[in-house]
Amino acid sequence: MNHLQFTVSEFNQVFADIVHHQLQLNKLCISGEITQFNYYNNKDHLYLTLSHEGAHLQCVIYNQHLKKIPVIQKGDKCEIIGQCKFLKNKGQLIFSGVRIQLGGMGQKKSILDNRLAQFKKDGKLTTKTIEHIPRIIEKVCIITANQSAAHHDIMSILSKTPHTFESILIPSSVQGLLAPEELRQALTIAESLSPDVICISRGGGAEHDFDCFNDDHFANQIVQSSAAIIAGIGHDINTTLTCLCANTHFETPTAMIQWLAQYSTEPIHVINNELTNIQHQLMDQANALQSKITDVSELAKITLNANFDALLTKIHHLHEKIMALNPISKLSNGFIYCENNQKSPIRTIQQIAKNDTIFMRLANGKAKATINHVSKTTN
Repeated sequence: MNHLQFTVSEFNQVFADIVHHQLQLNKLCISGEITQFNYYNNKDHLYLTLSHEGAHLQCVIYNQHLKKIPVIQKGDKCEIIGQCKFLKNKGQLIFSGVRIQLGGMGQKKSILDNRLAQFKKDGKLTTKTIEHIPRIIEKVCIITANQSAAHHDIMSILSKTPHTFESILIPSSVQGLLAPEELRQALTIAESLSPDVICISRGGGAEHDFDCFNDDHFANQIVQSSAAIIAGIGHDINTTLTCLCANTHFETPTAMIQWLAQYSTEPIHVINNELTNIQHQLMDQANALQSKITDVSELAKITLNANFDALLTKIHHLHEKIMALNPISKLSNGFIYCENNQKSPIRTIQQIAKNDTIFMRLANGKAKATINHVSKTTN
């Protein structure tokens, strides 16, 4: 089988001749809805996407025609007058417009606005709030395209940032015709794993790439889910119905996962701070108690010494009184202490009789005597 042989330059030249000379695509009027537009090179050129029933066309309006272009916004229905061009060096077919005629709000924008209004009226945009996100996070399911830029960004951040949870990827298409159904299936799978948080994410792209995140069936599933759901979709210019129905949403996947990592570690920081405060309080109490013990010990020592001295003085005084009252101590003054056989003291002459034996104690000894004579006198 013979094949036509071309270099890239040759093929691009042939295709350019077909577009520019044979097809006569230099006087066209194409209608659709503006789904995205951006200025480039300091507003020298306007690039926009024209959409209709799922089909999209990339258009450019160069700076020499910009003065004739009215103020436009996403969702506007319009007709763009211009021509098809094939850029040989890039191998790219574009539609170059020279004039735009506005025709009112586009159907896609109108449908989305009505859907948002109905969700708001039904209270679905406030059903899930950031306050419903658990404070302790141990398991997170991440719904995004496998090996996508968003997936790589998320895993890169988690590899560098402290966090408390394990992450489980639930792969799904995040653009195109099949994406809404795949997203719904992925959310069902994620819910079955009972995670603490479900993340829905994708990176930036053309405006129509986010259509799946405006799907009302997927948005309703988010609202009805008992799981906490956060979204990080596109860039700061992309706010979808999914974002508005989630517990909270972020401008990018990076911002989403950075917030979640920090949020998950906050309870640990709080506990550490509380433990540090408790430690300081205990140390302050211990120091105060030690100081009080020292004061009490010093006071007790002073009190004990004072009481001991007072007790010694009292004992000395009592000893002196006892000695003064002790009849034995009088013996040194020439007195004698007498006892009978029963060791009873002899106080009166009537207690003795002739031939009785008495026992006498003197200051420096004892003596035993027999009574020979008793002289009893009466007053």
